[in-house]
Amino acid sequence: MVTEQLIALGSFCGHQGLDVSFVLALQERGLIELVIVQEERFIRPDHIVRVEQLARMHYDLEINLEGLEAISHLLERMEHLQARVDDLQRRLQQFGEIDDGP
Repeated sequence: MVTEQLIALGSFCGHQGLDVSFVLALQERGLIELVIVQEERFIRPDHIVRVEQLARMHYDLEINLEGLEAISHLLERMEHLQARVDDLQRRLQQFGEIDDGP
């Protein structure tokens, strides 16, 4: 992975007003992934929205890390189920419109 596509953790946290220790705690709990290049930590661009979302829940709503883990798990599960529903709807459309009943 090219480091130009990555965002330095210190710069990101400084810009967002986040504690580096908070982001490291998210990584330790498996809620985000950090990339380490030459002993420096970086955030992948596709993880920025997730970090911001978790930070808002933590700081604005005062949800602790355990709560963030639970919420994150439920959100992932919802996204998976929604993708499955979308897939099933596409399959049903192949057979035509389904009547909701009499």
